[in-house]
Amino acid sequence: MGSHTALTILLGFWVVFWCLQAGHGEIQNQPQQQGDAAGVAAAAFLPALVTTFGLTLLLLFAHVRALGHANAAAGGEPGRRFVGRLEKAALASTMVAFLAGLVLRLAADGHLLGGADDIGWLHAK
Repeated sequence: MGSHTALTILLGFWVVFWCLQAGHGEIQNQPQQQGDAAGVAAAAFLPALVTTFGLTLLLLFAHVRALGHANAAAGGEPGRRFVGRLEKAALASTMVAFLAGLVLRLAADGHLLGGADDIGWLHAK
């Protein structure tokens, strides 16, 4: 398996958990009048997150199964093609979820990128 499947799986799970942490309160805190980008991101956030989580789990299962059958002569090529297509789909949904979460986080009032401001470093004397 000469692909980046393991990295795609790690990236997918990282994005899912980052979006869950980052978007925890931002969706509820968004005003009713949202900009175009924030409105599209809010509409795409949950479906992209669920799709990313599902495809990443399926990719993990398919990758482990393909590794187990790597030495078997039968069914090698179709399995690799399936994993490759699944990897591309998981990567695409991961990028959509990441961008939606990033736009929501940037659009949230008073919570630009979190970090130092959340713990008061920017307001220190």
